[in-house]
Amino acid sequence: MQKYVIRRVLATIPVLLLISLFTFFAIRLLPGDPARAILGPEADMVAVEALRDDLGWNKNVVVQYVDWLADAVTGDFGTSHRSGDSVVSLIGSRIALTVELGIMALIIGLVVAIPLGILAGSRPNTPFDYFSTFFAVLGAAIPNFWLAMMLILVFSVKLQWLPALGFTAFLDDPIQNLRSLLLPAIAIGVFQAAVIARQTRAAMVEVLRQDYVRTAYAKGLSERTVILRHAFRNALIPVVTVMGLQVSRIVGGAIIIETVFSLPGLGKLIIDSILFRELVTVQAMALLIAASVAAINLVVDVAYGYMDPRIRYE
Repeated sequence: MQKYVIRRVLATIPVLLLISLFTFFAIRLLPGDPARAILGPEADMVAVEALRDDLGWNKNVVVQYVDWLADAVTGDFGTSHRSGDSVVSLIGSRIALTVELGIMALIIGLVVAIPLGILAGSRPNTPFDYFSTFFAVLGAAIPNFWLAMMLILVFSVKLQWLPALGFTAFLDDPIQNLRSLLLPAIAIGVFQAAVIARQTRAAMVEVLRQDYVRTAYAKGLSERTVILRHAFRNALIPVVTVMGLQVSRIVGGAIIIETVFSLPGLGKLIIDSILFRELVTVQAMALLIAASVAAINLVVDVAYGYMDPRIRYE
Protein backbone atom coordinates (compact mmCIF):
# COMPACT_ATOMS: atom_id res chain seq x y z
CA MET A 1 0.00 0.00 0.00
CA GLN A 2 2.81 2.43 0.88
CA LYS A 3 4.54 1.82 -2.44
CA TYR A 4 1.26 2.42 -4.26
CA VAL A 5 0.70 5.73 -2.46
CA ILE A 6 4.26 6.85 -3.23
CA ARG A 7 3.82 5.95 -6.92
CA ARG A 8 0.54 7.88 -7.07
CA VAL A 9 2.10 10.95 -5.44
CA LEU A 10 5.04 10.84 -7.86
CA ALA A 11 2.66 10.41 -10.80
CA THR A 12 0.77 13.51 -9.67
CA ILE A 13 3.84 15.75 -9.99
CA PRO A 14 3.96 15.80 -13.84
CA VAL A 15 0.18 16.35 -13.89
CA LEU A 16 0.56 19.43 -11.69
CA LEU A 17 3.42 20.65 -13.88
CA LEU A 18 1.30 20.31 -17.02
CA ILE A 19 -1.61 22.12 -15.38
CA SER A 20 0.63 24.94 -14.20
CA LEU A 21 2.18 25.17 -17.68
CA PHE A 22 -1.20 25.27 -19.40
CA THR A 23 -2.60 27.85 -16.97
CA PHE A 24 0.49 30.04 -17.19
CA PHE A 25 0.45 30.28 -20.98
CA ALA A 26 -3.35 30.27 -21.40
CA ILE A 27 -3.69 33.36 -19.20
CA ARG A 28 -1.14 35.18 -21.30
CA LEU A 29 -3.22 34.57 -24.41
CA LEU A 30 -6.03 36.71 -23.00
CA PRO A 31 -6.43 40.06 -24.75
CA GLY A 32 -5.25 43.23 -23.05
CA ASP A 33 -2.22 44.30 -21.05
CA PRO A 34 -2.21 43.27 -17.36
CA ALA A 35 -0.05 46.26 -16.44
CA ARG A 36 -2.51 48.60 -18.14
CA ALA A 37 -5.39 46.87 -16.33
CA ILE A 38 -3.67 47.41 -12.98
CA LEU A 39 -2.71 51.06 -13.50
CA GLY A 40 -5.83 52.06 -15.41
CA PRO A 41 -6.39 53.34 -18.95
CA GLU A 42 -5.09 56.83 -18.15
CA ALA A 43 -1.62 55.71 -17.02
CA ASP A 44 1.26 56.82 -19.26
CA MET A 45 3.49 54.36 -21.05
CA VAL A 46 6.47 55.11 -18.79
CA ALA A 47 4.56 53.94 -15.72
CA VAL A 48 3.21 50.91 -17.58
CA GLU A 49 6.67 49.84 -18.75
CA ALA A 50 8.10 50.44 -15.28
CA LEU A 51 5.47 48.13 -13.78
CA ARG A 52 6.11 45.48 -16.41
CA ASP A 53 9.85 45.60 -15.66
CA ASP A 54 9.20 45.47 -11.91
CA LEU A 55 6.97 42.41 -12.26
CA GLY A 56 9.25 40.71 -14.77
CA TRP A 57 6.69 40.68 -17.57
CA ASN A 58 9.18 42.01 -20.12
CA LYS A 59 11.27 38.87 -19.77
CA ASN A 60 10.97 35.93 -22.13
CA VAL A 61 7.77 34.03 -21.31
CA VAL A 62 9.69 30.78 -20.72
CA VAL A 63 11.97 32.57 -18.25
CA GLN A 64 8.89 33.98 -16.52
CA TYR A 65 7.45 30.49 -16.12
CA VAL A 66 10.68 29.02 -14.76
CA ASP A 67 11.03 31.89 -12.27
CA TRP A 68 7.42 31.51 -11.13
CA LEU A 69 7.74 27.73 -10.79
CA ALA A 70 10.94 28.06 -8.76
CA ASP A 71 9.20 30.44 -6.36
CA ALA A 72 6.07 28.26 -6.21
CA VAL A 73 8.10 25.22 -5.12
CA THR A 74 9.22 27.21 -2.06
CA GLY A 75 5.65 28.32 -1.31
CA ASP A 76 6.04 31.82 -2.74
CA PHE A 77 3.22 32.41 -5.23
CA GLY A 78 3.78 36.14 -5.53
CA THR A 79 1.94 39.22 -4.33
CA SER A 80 -1.48 40.58 -5.26
CA HIS A 81 -1.16 43.80 -7.26
CA ARG A 82 -4.48 45.13 -6.00
CA SER A 83 -4.25 44.51 -2.26
CA GLY A 84 -0.50 44.17 -1.80
CA ASP A 85 -1.02 40.95 0.19
CA SER A 86 0.75 37.73 -0.62
CA VAL A 87 -1.25 35.22 -2.64
CA VAL A 88 -0.77 32.63 0.10
CA SER A 89 -2.37 34.93 2.69
CA LEU A 90 -5.27 35.69 0.33
CA ILE A 91 -5.94 32.00 -0.18
CA GLY A 92 -5.54 31.28 3.52
CA SER A 93 -8.10 33.92 4.47
CA ARG A 94 -10.73 32.50 2.09
CA ILE A 95 -10.17 28.77 2.00
CA ALA A 96 -12.11 28.02 5.21
CA LEU A 97 -15.35 29.37 3.73
CA THR A 98 -15.05 27.35 0.53
CA VAL A 99 -14.15 24.16 2.41
CA GLU A 100 -17.13 24.63 4.75
CA LEU A 101 -19.43 25.30 1.80
CA GLY A 102 -18.14 22.23 -0.03
CA ILE A 103 -18.59 19.99 3.02
CA MET A 104 -22.14 21.27 3.57
CA ALA A 105 -22.99 20.71 -0.11
CA LEU A 106 -21.60 17.16 -0.01
CA ILE A 107 -23.47 16.37 3.22
CA ILE A 108 -26.73 17.65 1.73
CA GLY A 109 -26.10 15.57 -1.37
CA LEU A 110 -25.38 12.40 0.62
CA VAL A 111 -28.30 12.84 3.03
CA VAL A 112 -30.67 13.07 0.07
CA ALA A 113 -28.98 10.68 -2.36
CA ILE A 114 -28.11 7.64 -0.25
CA PRO A 115 -31.61 6.91 1.14
CA LEU A 116 -33.16 7.77 -2.22
CA GLY A 117 -30.79 5.48 -4.10
CA ILE A 118 -31.17 2.60 -1.64
CA LEU A 119 -34.97 2.70 -1.71
CA ALA A 120 -35.10 3.07 -5.51
CA GLY A 121 -32.58 0.27 -6.04
CA SER A 122 -34.35 -2.11 -3.68
CA ARG A 123 -37.72 -1.41 -5.32
CA PRO A 124 -37.02 -1.09 -9.06
CA ASN A 125 -39.79 -0.23 -11.51
CA THR A 126 -42.04 1.16 -8.79
CA PRO A 127 -43.46 4.69 -8.48
CA PHE A 128 -40.72 5.54 -5.98
CA ASP A 129 -38.08 4.36 -8.46
CA TYR A 130 -39.62 6.53 -11.17
CA PHE A 131 -39.60 9.50 -8.79
CA SER A 132 -35.93 8.86 -8.03
CA THR A 133 -35.11 8.78 -11.74
CA PHE A 134 -37.06 11.99 -12.32
CA PHE A 135 -35.21 13.71 -9.46
CA ALA A 136 -31.83 12.52 -10.76
CA VAL A 137 -32.48 13.76 -14.30
CA LEU A 138 -33.95 17.06 -13.14
CA GLY A 139 -31.24 17.69 -10.54
CA ALA A 140 -28.47 17.05 -13.05
CA ALA A 141 -30.09 19.24 -15.71
CA ILE A 142 -30.86 22.38 -13.67
CA PRO A 143 -28.04 24.97 -13.83
CA ASN A 144 -26.81 25.70 -10.32
CA PHE A 145 -26.82 29.48 -10.84
CA TRP A 146 -30.50 29.38 -11.90
CA LEU A 147 -31.35 27.22 -8.90
CA ALA A 148 -29.46 29.66 -6.67
CA MET A 149 -31.51 32.59 -7.95
CA MET A 150 -34.76 30.67 -7.46
CA LEU A 151 -33.75 29.82 -3.89
CA ILE A 152 -33.00 33.49 -3.24
CA LEU A 153 -36.35 34.50 -4.74
CA VAL A 154 -38.34 32.03 -2.64
CA PHE A 155 -36.53 31.79 0.70
CA SER A 156 -34.94 35.25 0.89
CA VAL A 157 -37.22 37.63 -1.00
CA LYS A 158 -40.65 36.03 -0.58
CA LEU A 159 -40.44 34.14 2.71
CA GLN A 160 -37.47 36.08 4.18
CA TRP A 161 -36.29 33.00 6.05
CA LEU A 162 -32.64 33.06 5.00
CA PRO A 163 -30.18 35.80 3.96
CA ALA A 164 -29.64 36.31 0.25
CA LEU A 165 -26.16 37.81 0.41
CA GLY A 166 -23.21 38.06 2.75
CA PHE A 167 -21.39 35.77 5.13
CA THR A 168 -20.91 35.47 8.89
CA ALA A 169 -17.88 33.63 10.26
CA PHE A 170 -18.60 30.52 12.31
CA LEU A 171 -16.71 31.80 15.35
CA ASP A 172 -18.67 35.06 15.31
CA ASP A 173 -22.13 33.46 15.14
CA PRO A 174 -22.45 29.72 14.40
CA ILE A 175 -26.19 29.86 13.73
CA GLN A 176 -25.95 32.83 11.36
CA ASN A 177 -22.98 31.16 9.69
CA LEU A 178 -25.05 28.08 8.85
CA ARG A 179 -27.97 30.25 7.73
CA SER A 180 -25.75 32.24 5.37
CA LEU A 181 -24.35 29.07 3.77
CA LEU A 182 -27.50 26.93 3.62
CA LEU A 183 -28.89 28.25 0.33
CA PRO A 184 -25.50 28.17 -1.47
CA ALA A 185 -24.92 24.63 -0.19
CA ILE A 186 -28.32 23.51 -1.47
CA ALA A 187 -27.64 25.11 -4.86
CA ILE A 188 -24.43 23.09 -5.16
CA GLY A 189 -25.65 19.96 -3.38
CA VAL A 190 -28.69 19.27 -5.58
CA PHE A 191 -26.49 18.23 -8.49
CA GLN A 192 -24.36 16.06 -6.19
CA ALA A 193 -27.52 14.41 -4.84
CA ALA A 194 -28.79 13.69 -8.35
CA VAL A 195 -25.58 12.05 -9.52
CA ILE A 196 -24.94 10.06 -6.34
CA ALA A 197 -28.58 8.90 -6.10
CA ARG A 198 -28.49 7.57 -9.65
CA GLN A 199 -25.21 5.75 -9.04
CA THR A 200 -26.44 4.33 -5.72
CA ARG A 201 -29.62 3.07 -7.35
CA ALA A 202 -27.70 1.36 -10.19
CA ALA A 203 -25.22 -0.22 -7.76
CA MET A 204 -28.00 -1.51 -5.50
CA VAL A 205 -29.88 -3.08 -8.41
CA GLU A 206 -26.72 -4.88 -9.50
CA VAL A 207 -25.76 -6.09 -6.01
CA LEU A 208 -29.25 -7.33 -5.12
CA ARG A 209 -29.04 -9.75 -8.06
CA GLN A 210 -26.00 -11.53 -6.62
CA ASP A 211 -26.16 -15.06 -5.20
CA TYR A 212 -25.01 -14.11 -1.71
CA VAL A 213 -27.99 -11.74 -1.37
CA ARG A 214 -30.43 -14.53 -2.24
CA THR A 215 -28.59 -16.75 0.23
CA ALA A 216 -29.00 -14.13 2.95
CA TYR A 217 -32.73 -13.99 2.28
CA ALA A 218 -32.89 -17.80 2.32
CA LYS A 219 -31.32 -17.82 5.78
CA GLY A 220 -34.26 -15.80 7.05
CA LEU A 221 -32.55 -12.44 7.45
CA SER A 222 -34.82 -9.42 7.37
CA GLU A 223 -34.91 -7.17 4.33
CA ARG A 224 -33.45 -4.30 6.37
CA THR A 225 -30.48 -6.43 7.46
CA VAL A 226 -29.82 -7.76 3.96
CA ILE A 227 -29.96 -4.34 2.33
CA LEU A 228 -28.01 -2.32 4.89
CA ARG A 229 -25.45 -4.89 6.12
CA HIS A 230 -24.84 -6.92 2.98
CA ALA A 231 -26.01 -5.21 -0.20
CA PHE A 232 -25.28 -1.56 0.53
CA ARG A 233 -21.75 -2.21 1.76
CA ASN A 234 -20.77 -3.75 -1.58
CA ALA A 235 -22.75 -1.18 -3.55
CA LEU A 236 -20.83 1.58 -1.78
CA ILE A 237 -17.60 1.03 -3.76
CA PRO A 238 -18.73 2.60 -7.07
CA VAL A 239 -20.60 5.26 -5.09
CA VAL A 240 -17.37 6.32 -3.39
CA THR A 241 -15.81 6.69 -6.84
CA VAL A 242 -18.54 9.11 -7.84
CA MET A 243 -18.17 11.00 -4.56
CA GLY A 244 -14.49 11.51 -5.28
CA LEU A 245 -15.24 12.79 -8.77
CA GLN A 246 -17.78 15.25 -7.38
CA VAL A 247 -15.04 17.19 -5.56
CA SER A 248 -14.00 18.94 -8.77
CA ARG A 249 -17.66 19.67 -9.55
CA ILE A 250 -18.13 21.16 -6.09
CA VAL A 251 -15.16 23.45 -6.68
CA GLY A 252 -16.58 24.45 -10.06
CA GLY A 253 -19.97 25.06 -8.50
CA ALA A 254 -18.43 27.17 -5.75
CA ILE A 255 -16.88 29.50 -8.32
CA ILE A 256 -20.32 30.43 -9.64
CA ILE A 257 -22.36 30.17 -6.44
CA GLU A 258 -19.98 32.25 -4.32
CA THR A 259 -20.30 35.01 -6.88
CA VAL A 260 -24.12 34.80 -6.88
CA PHE A 261 -24.30 34.98 -3.07
CA SER A 262 -21.36 37.42 -2.66
CA LEU A 263 -19.44 34.97 -0.49
CA PRO A 264 -15.76 35.88 0.05
CA GLY A 265 -14.39 32.42 -0.72
CA LEU A 266 -11.93 30.94 -3.18
CA GLY A 267 -14.50 30.86 -5.98
CA LYS A 268 -15.08 34.60 -5.84
CA LEU A 269 -11.33 35.13 -5.52
CA ILE A 270 -10.81 33.30 -8.82
CA ILE A 271 -13.48 35.35 -10.59
CA ASP A 272 -12.14 38.65 -9.25
CA SER A 273 -8.57 37.65 -10.12
CA ILE A 274 -9.55 36.86 -13.71
CA LEU A 275 -11.49 40.11 -14.10
CA PHE A 276 -8.63 42.20 -12.72
CA ARG A 277 -5.92 40.17 -14.48
CA GLU A 278 -4.32 38.98 -11.24
CA LEU A 279 -2.17 36.44 -13.05
CA VAL A 280 -0.23 35.18 -10.05
CA THR A 281 -3.44 34.52 -8.09
CA VAL A 282 -5.10 32.63 -10.95
CA GLN A 283 -2.00 30.48 -11.42
CA ALA A 284 -1.79 29.65 -7.72
CA MET A 285 -5.50 28.81 -7.56
CA ALA A 286 -5.29 26.49 -10.58
CA LEU A 287 -2.40 24.63 -8.97
CA LEU A 288 -4.21 24.42 -5.62
CA ILE A 289 -7.40 23.03 -7.19
CA ALA A 290 -5.47 20.47 -9.23
CA ALA A 291 -3.52 19.32 -6.16
CA SER A 292 -6.73 19.06 -4.11
CA VAL A 293 -8.50 16.95 -6.74
CA ALA A 294 -5.46 14.68 -7.08
CA ALA A 295 -5.29 14.24 -3.29
CA ILE A 296 -9.00 13.37 -3.05
CA ASN A 297 -8.69 10.82 -5.85
CA LEU A 298 -5.74 9.24 -4.05
CA VAL A 299 -7.74 9.01 -0.81
CA VAL A 300 -10.61 7.36 -2.72
CA ASP A 301 -8.28 4.81 -4.31
CA VAL A 302 -6.71 3.93 -0.98
CA ALA A 303 -10.16 3.61 0.62
CA TYR A 304 -11.02 0.87 -1.91
CA GLY A 305 -8.59 -1.50 -0.23
CA TYR A 306 -10.34 -1.10 3.11
CA MET A 307 -13.88 -1.37 1.74
CA ASP A 308 -13.22 -4.37 -0.50
CA PRO A 309 -10.56 -6.91 0.60
CA ARG A 310 -10.49 -8.29 -2.95
CA ILE A 311 -8.73 -5.15 -4.14
CA ARG A 312 -4.97 -5.30 -3.82
CA TYR A 313 -2.36 -2.75 -4.83
CA GLU A 314 0.78 -4.27 -6.22
